[in-house]
Amino acid sequence: MRGKITLLLVCFLLQYAAVWAGNGFCHFQSDVRGAAQALNSVGHQALEAQYDVKFHHLSLNVEHTSKAISGNVRTVAKVLVPALDSFAFELHQNLTIDSVVQNGQKLAVKSNATGERIAVLASTLTQGATIDLTIYYRGTPPNAQSAAIGEGFSNQASPSWGNRATWSLSQPFSAFEWWPCKQALGDKIDSTWFFITTDSTNKAGSNGVLENVVNLGNGKARYEWKSRTPIDYYLVSVAVAQYVEYRSYAHPKGYADSILIQNYIYNNPQTLPSVKPELDKIPAMVELFSDLFGLYPFAKEKYGHCMAPISGGMEHQTMTSLGFFDFEIDAHELLHQWFGDNVTCATWKDIFVNEGFASYGEYLADYYLKTPAVGAQKMVDVHASVMGQPGGAIWFTDSTNVPRIFDSRLTYDKGSAIVHSMRYLVNNDSLFFLAMRNYQQQFKDNVATVQDLKDVLESTTGVDFTQFYAQWFYGEGYPTFKVKWNQVNDMLKLKVTETASFPSATPLFITPVDYKIRRTALPDTIVRLTISQNLQYYTLPLTGTVTNIFVDPDNWILNKLDSVAKDVSLDEFTSVDDVSNAFSVYPNPVKNVLMIDVNAVDVSAEIYAIDGRMVANHAHLNGKAITVADLVPGVYMVRVSQKGEAIGRKVFIKE
Repeated sequence: MRGKITLLLVCFLLQYAAVWAGNGFCHFQSDVRGAAQALNSVGHQALEAQYDVKFHHLSLNVEHTSKAISGNVRTVAKVLVPALDSFAFELHQNLTIDSVVQNGQKLAVKSNATGERIAVLASTLTQGATIDLTIYYRGTPPNAQSAAIGEGFSNQASPSWGNRATWSLSQPFSAFEWWPCKQALGDKIDSTWFFITTDSTNKAGSNGVLENVVNLGNGKARYEWKSRTPIDYYLVSVAVAQYVEYRSYAHPKGYADSILIQNYIYNNPQTLPSVKPELDKIPAMVELFSDLFGLYPFAKEKYGHCMAPISGGMEHQTMTSLGFFDFEIDAHELLHQWFGDNVTCATWKDIFVNEGFASYGEYLADYYLKTPAVGAQKMVDVHASVMGQPGGAIWFTDSTNVPRIFDSRLTYDKGSAIVHSMRYLVNNDSLFFLAMRNYQQQFKDNVATVQDLKDVLESTTGVDFTQFYAQWFYGEGYPTFKVKWNQVNDMLKLKVTETASFPSATPLFITPVDYKIRRTALPDTIVRLTISQNLQYYTLPLTGTVTNIFVDPDNWILNKLDSVAKDVSLDEFTSVDDVSNAFSVYPNPVKNVLMIDVNAVDVSAEIYAIDGRMVANHAHLNGKAITVADLVPGVYMVRVSQKGEAIGRKVFIKE
């Protein structure tokens, strides 16, 4: 789900100012949902956990002129407990249940203290048995303003185009506002049918494949949609309006068939010509994301869009609902089909696996389908948003707090930023995107946690993400770097100071950092150095005359730059614990054996690479010789200490 401000929606913004205030993007309405309703969806799942939903058949009457709804929902489920004598489900009190029927018999229905509806079964069912019942209901869904954008079921005219539509938006806890269901992320529905009866001048969009449109002969038509892929409750959707259909096709590399892109656009002479240029970019997006993350997960069904007057988009499985077409929002909702729909967050606390990656899809589309420069500016904007405040973690604990779940700065922008940094830490695009494809395959049609994502990343790439998660996902803030440099002959000296923006939570970010070095009459060169302490020194051989240094030029990590300045006093690789004349090392450069001349006994020597990694440790050094034959050629530092107290450190070059 994504929202975005555009000039096209100025009128809409005025009408929905409360939604947009303070967020920059429209993701949610905040605190108008009653506490009892929120708890109804996440706080008492014990009764509903007694069964596993296998199939829903929604057969509903919906018109584009009203939010009134009626019809029935058939549910087929499997009993998971030794004995089950009642069937619990959620349905808003505004909606009247006419009957619940099991095997032709009407069941008694009651409500518990939290508003859950409970149907008393005709007989007690044992574990493994099948529940098959149909709920008949009607009414007008509430004006609850409880969903991530607006409410669970809405009817309104588009401020931009004038067309009226009725649509659903159930994320995160609002499906029960318009249909009887089980709101549990971990219980994906194996398959769904959605038959929508409406005025024959309308079209009705939903999930899966439109297998039939039946003319009922009374001015009504029935749209019969069927999906045979697992779906989470909040992704079941409907949108009804006077639409025209616009189709295109994607042809992902290596896929023998084509993928239908089926769009329902307002039946207005100006609308389709206006949005067609953006619609025609969707096939290339499908092909790009299929190449990076694996074939579009619902290739055998379709992808598409239904227009509805909402302030953004919602990634309903196979058919996104959105208020307007925008390149980045289109990319965001499309990538949700992989991250959010195919693999869904296991809990709302794991929303990063949905929104962080979908937001990164905006950057990827900009970079690969527009230009790298457009992508670079996108990441600059993302970083600026995140660093607009000093703290804030992606991780949170209150999974009933809708504004926090869909926080624009942390869930979306910081989520996108750290996906970019994950890719940087792997430092191998082939491995990184292989990990993403493995993740999609391993958790296909299922749910996953942030830990599941970490496990797949580590097993595929061999990179340990423990420290990364601690700093960037669970931690808060970002580093600010101050760099001083000097060039002495063919050696570049760097002094890097790191200051954390929220040190009470994360005092130090241990991370690789790129430095682009500009030289006279020579190409720029980029070196990657790891900072592992708040004050770090580096020395590296470099030909040519350095004129400037740029820190993290491609914005791989969240950071600010205090300053970069030449400091001619930085002529030795020293720090406060160095005693420059306390010992010497030779030969320098060295090939196999490094000699240490130190006037002390019982000393130890540690050797560090220029990125801060310790590569050798010689405790209780006897004599003066250290074997360095196994070190790769490069610049190193040896640190000598006695009984844990530093004597000094020196730089040497391994040939």
